[in-house]
Amino acid sequence: MKLFKFSPLTEKRLERFRRSTVALWSLRLLGVLYVLSLCAELICNDKPLLMRFEGELYFPFLRTQPPEAVLEASGDLNHVDYRDFARSARFERDPGNFAVFAPVPYAPGETLDTKDLERDKVVTISLIPNQPIGRFNLTPDLRIVRQDSCAQFFPNVDLRDRAASLDSLIAMTPELRGEINRRLLGEPCGPYETEVTPQAQRAFPWDRLTLSLAPVAAGAGKPATLRVNLRAILPGGQRFLPKLAYAFTREVDDHGRIGRPTLIADEDAPAPSAELMPLLLEWATRGFAKDITSADGITWSAPDRTLYAVSSGNNIRFPFPPSAEHPFGLDGSGRDVFARIVYATRIAMSFGLLLAVAATVIGMAVGSMQGYFAGKVDICVQRFTEIWAALPFLYIMVLVGAVFGRSFWLLLLVYGLFCWLGLSYYMRAEFLRLRERPFVAAARCQGLGNARIIFRHILPNALTPIITLFPFLLVGAISALVSLDFLGFGLPPLTPSWGELLNQAQTYRWAWWLILFPSLAIFVVMFLTVMVGEGVRNAFDPKPFSKLQ
Repeated sequence: MKLFKFSPLTEKRLERFRRSTVALWSLRLLGVLYVLSLCAELICNDKPLLMRFEGELYFPFLRTQPPEAVLEASGDLNHVDYRDFARSARFERDPGNFAVFAPVPYAPGETLDTKDLERDKVVTISLIPNQPIGRFNLTPDLRIVRQDSCAQFFPNVDLRDRAASLDSLIAMTPELRGEINRRLLGEPCGPYETEVTPQAQRAFPWDRLTLSLAPVAAGAGKPATLRVNLRAILPGGQRFLPKLAYAFTREVDDHGRIGRPTLIADEDAPAPSAELMPLLLEWATRGFAKDITSADGITWSAPDRTLYAVSSGNNIRFPFPPSAEHPFGLDGSGRDVFARIVYATRIAMSFGLLLAVAATVIGMAVGSMQGYFAGKVDICVQRFTEIWAALPFLYIMVLVGAVFGRSFWLLLLVYGLFCWLGLSYYMRAEFLRLRERPFVAAARCQGLGNARIIFRHILPNALTPIITLFPFLLVGAISALVSLDFLGFGLPPLTPSWGELLNQAQTYRWAWWLILFPSLAIFVVMFLTVMVGEGVRNAFDPKPFSKLQ
């Protein structure tokens, strides 16, 4: 016994759709994709699906707040990184503890730490020269005020002392004194630079300084103070020292043993000296162990007395290319692209289905009312739809988003108020055609009401445009969501979205994975939907061909 009994015409249409192999398999694949996206938490999640801890079973992926026992054991009462917690000594202490993670143990909004990536392939040790530059203001009586970074030049003098003067710091020449006096009197003069010698050379690591004075324009008047710049003359007469960067790699054998760092030859960096090389190896080892940062204050004094700040870096930058752990790579914020695409598929298809249903209901109601009652009702409603269609949807979307904020349901509501227009035209034409048919006149003669005639007699015969247009409405709705997200007027920030990933691809044009995988997801969903639509259209409106002999 069948639960639903279809008419012979409907049975014939369904049979024609089943004979369309491409459309049938497209529908099946599309359904599988949507069901999998609805189960996204079981596929991509940074929380375990099942966890046993201290004799208790937990389902963390179903809970927003971690269990109290897990919070206390992790040492962080606000947040728990379950992957780190599952590797902790407290968790591994009990052999009965276990955690079952999703196949992709990353959430779509989770920004991954670089320590979780394969970052140990290359580590770069940077030597940043300590460029000795300072400046101060000079009063007419040659006292120093507002000194900035000048203490390195005169370590034995307290520059905050009101008695500190330029005479006590450097050997003044008549030419320098004259240039200073001209500027303090407001006389026009050009830039001036000269070499000076510190008075206390023994406390200063460099032998000479360059002192420069800014030019004074005509009519500028007498300045209250004069700005003076100091710069150390570096060994060899260099004006500025370049930054040095040495890249190191290391090998890992089959047993997991890690070898010593190996220097990668670089034409831009000079070969390290015998004195520097052991230090570079030591710093590289610490860099691989994530034990050195630019904030550690490590410095190196070169043989020529030049000071360098030591920092460690690696070849990690976001977006990060596909790897074994992240086959679709990471986006510009360090989030897993595969997880974001899976969640974005659910959002896009749910948005498209809801919007297509809303457009179908509204368009069917408006179009059927116009076509059935015709006359003044048709004219008034048609003028309204024409005016409504002329409204700029994008401007309205921007305005509503600025006033009420962006959200999934607000976007669905605003866009749903506009996307029904096309379907209403088809329904109006169908009802205008069918209202003149003899079976409608017979229903009126039997005294049936308008509602019964519309829903029981005309509407079942006018469903062809609705059913055939529904897949294409779905395609249009998904395309609109992707476009709005790409332009920045769609879903709120941090929401997984195909359009947002493509917008990142526009910024990071070298990140090919941000272009390929979202575009591939859009293509697959659109292609399958269009194939289903073509199969439905052929089933409801077949076009048989004959050949003349």
